Amino acid sequence: MKKVLYGTTALVAAGVLGAGSAAADGISMGIGGYMNTYFSVGGIDEGSAAKSDDYNSTGLFSDGEIHFKGEYKHDNGITFGVNVQLEDFGTANTGDTIDEKYIEVKGDFGRIVAGSENSAAYIMHYAAPSVGLPINSGWVTVFVPTPTGMSGIFRSPTGSTYLDFGNDENVITYYTPRFAGFQIGVTYAPSVVGNGDGKNFPVEADTNTEYYNGFGVGANFVEDFNGFGVAISAGYRRATVSDALDAAGYDDYQAISFGANLSYAGFTVGGSYANELDGKAIAGGSTEGDAFDVGVSYAWGPWAVGVTWFEGKTEGLFADPGEQGLSAIEGGVSYQVGPGISARGGVMWAEWNPEAGTTTSGVVGAVGLTFSF
Repeated sequence: MKKVLYGTTALVAAGVLGAGSAAADGISMGIGGYMNTYFSVGGIDEGSAAKSDDYNSTGLFSDGEIHFKGEYKHDNGITFGVNVQLEDFGTANTGDTIDEKYIEVKGDFGRIVAGSENSAAYIMHYAAPSVGLPINSGWVTVFVPTPTGMSGIFRSPTGSTYLDFGNDENVITYYTPRFAGFQIGVTYAPSVVGNGDGKNFPVEADTNTEYYNGFGVGANFVEDFNGFGVAISAGYRRATVSDALDAAGYDDYQAISFGANLSYAGFTVGGSYANELDGKAIAGGSTEGDAFDVGVSYAWGPWAVGVTWFEGKTEGLFADPGEQGLSAIEGGVSYQVGPGISARGGVMWAEWNPEAGTTTSGVVGAVGLTFSF
């Protein structure tokens, strides 16, 4: 759970939001975020005598974000908020400095989000429990590099069951209130550009070169039955293909996903499945394919241990009849040092199987600290 540090003066709020008069009337400012740092040791085998890359046996990885949050609760009970997330690394590494950025309005009617954010189907998804080194949502690339030529890893079945029609598109999403454990979210994105920033100018999608009319619906059920926890999710996404891509043989994008976690007396067992029925266009190919993960964890006091397995594959290049894919397994341990601070460690084996080129595999052990605030 992320803890938020709130400023108590109008000066703090006005300085960050530029809304001096409103701040004086009660806008509360919050700062949150996370930081992950891992040191790894292992061996990477490119699977060919004529190696195009030669990987070092040690590595150091870190990433993080600072989240600036503003919130105001009206006398009628409706809350207005803003969230701007600053990446800790610049455009040279990721292509964007600001990650998600959106406004929200929430109350008894539910919650409305507008801005650069993932779809409800992505956010409401549940996957296998993971302790130590995450292996879903593209995290394997941090420890075992992808072979040259592999693409379409993130938010697609090659590397994840967390699917989406784009990447932090400019969307509008409505979440219902949670009732008897159930909640539904519906997302619409006029343009789908996949650049991590959404589309701000011009606002309209170019239907000759871009996906458009992105739509996603997510639903989950979360409940505790006298100590027996249940979390189940399902999601659907689609986007209309551009005229130019349609002429090149692509279909409208469509994907589904399912996930579940069951927990009792410290044990959690879970897994997920995702399928891009009609994949996104990549250079000369498609991300059409499916993926799944399964895992189990056990927590007692500040300690937790777990094992997770991931398997994914996609169509890849049209010119090649094969598929590209990933197989990975990870076992890890974590210790809750303090509020929002965890020491983590694990061992991961992963194998990337490209259509063209050679297999890359590796066994990596890593230890690190994670902060969430």
